[in-house]
Amino acid sequence: MPLTSPVISWLSRRVRIVCVSVFIIGSFLPPYVPKAALATQETSVASPQFLLVEDGFIMKSASLMRQGARRAYAKGIIHTVKDGESLERLSSRYSIDVNTIQWANDLQKGSSIQPGDELLILPVDGVLHEVRRGQNISTIAQLYDVSQEDIVRQNDLQSTFLLAGQELIIPGGVPIIGNPTVVASAEPPPQVVPIPQPTEDVHVPDPGPEPTPIISEPTEPAPAPSYTPEPTQGVLQKPCSAECFITQYYHSSHFALDLQDRGGGPIYAAEAGTVIRADYGWNGGYGNVIEVDHGNDLITLYAHNEKLLVEKGAVVKRGQKIADMGHTGLVYGKTGIHIHFEVRVRGIKKNPLLYIQ
Repeated sequence: MPLTSPVISWLSRRVRIVCVSVFIIGSFLPPYVPKAALATQETSVASPQFLLVEDGFIMKSASLMRQGARRAYAKGIIHTVKDGESLERLSSRYSIDVNTIQWANDLQKGSSIQPGDELLILPVDGVLHEVRRGQNISTIAQLYDVSQEDIVRQNDLQSTFLLAGQELIIPGGVPIIGNPTVVASAEPPPQVVPIPQPTEDVHVPDPGPEPTPIISEPTEPAPAPSYTPEPTQGVLQKPCSAECFITQYYHSSHFALDLQDRGGGPIYAAEAGTVIRADYGWNGGYGNVIEVDHGNDLITLYAHNEKLLVEKGAVVKRGQKIADMGHTGLVYGKTGIHIHFEVRVRGIKKNPLLYIQ
């Protein structure tokens, strides 16, 4: 026991020295706190975001601004109109064309703005496009005749995957549909012939007995226009029923789309516009043909019809029945009774599938 007592005493002193040293050093150092305890908790802001699925296609509703329009994907600003401001002044201030402001805000030419109005101002000249089901960057670029790279760069797209309802800025684009051409009527306006009034010096003969009135048969009023019961959501309305199918696609020797309803069916206007052609006959192989001007150099053509229900100069609405499907003109082979449907933009025949899908 006497042998071990000095060792224990020595160890005890060493332990006490170490404890006192640690206490003194620790009093001068800040306490240790884990990094996780120092990280601030992210606060989430509630926003009305929903993810839906419609017929297998993903749809996402973006946060709504005061206008009630989906602006989450468009890099623009909202300008509140002040006293004395005009579209021309806003155009100069933001260095964009007046048409761009009108297109983005659905303003007609010549329309005025009022103080307090909220206008969407795009960062570049162009239009807004709302993505529809089945569309992709390639088809949208073809619709507006702009490059895919410009659309991707302007909208900071990280991939080519798009959501239905998503808004894209199309730099340099113009609206596909505009104000149609007004066709002048060939009939002159009725002229009012003044009836001379008799004077005191003029002898007015006795008119004699009143003639027996002639009762004419009442004329039947023109039938009210009918419309498609199945409107489609493409840029243009499908020109035939939902059951019609494609018999010939757009290709290098056929700049149109042939669609057929078995046994025939109605033909509908692809969009509102003015009828600029409605002719019976051969017409270069088109047969009984109709052309409709939709504005912005967009014209649709409907050929091989059996019966035409509109005349040149008529104003039609989207989905209005304008003809009956037939097989007039140059028709042969498996196409049979069908519609030959063309879409022309600035005189160039485009693929109609880009517009009706």
